[in-house]
Amino acid sequence: MGITRHDPGPILSQAVEHGDTVYLAGIVAKDLKKDVKGQTEEVLAEIDRLLAKAGSSKSKLLQATIWVTDIRNQEEINEAWKRWEDT
Repeated sequence: MGITRHDPGPILSQAVEHGDTVYLAGIVAKDLKKDVKGQTEEVLAEIDRLLAKAGSSKSKLLQATIWVTDIRNQEEINEAWKRWEDT
C-alpha cells in the first residue's frame, strides 16, 4: 500500500494518503489579523482544499482536533464549524 504526500514541507506534509485514509496536519490560519471565526473559516477552507486534492471530502471525516489559545473563543469556532459542516 503506497503513501502519497500532498504539499510537503521541510518537516511534514499538509496531507498524506495511505490506503483509503487521508491524514491532515499542521493546518493553521495564514492571516492572523482575522478574528477567531475568520481564522477558523480559513483553516476549514484549507481542509476542504487538501481533502479534494486527495480525492476525499469532509463527509468522510473521522476525527478532528482543534487547538485553541483561549477557551472563551469556543463559541465562535463552533459557529464556523457548524456552518462548514452543514455545507
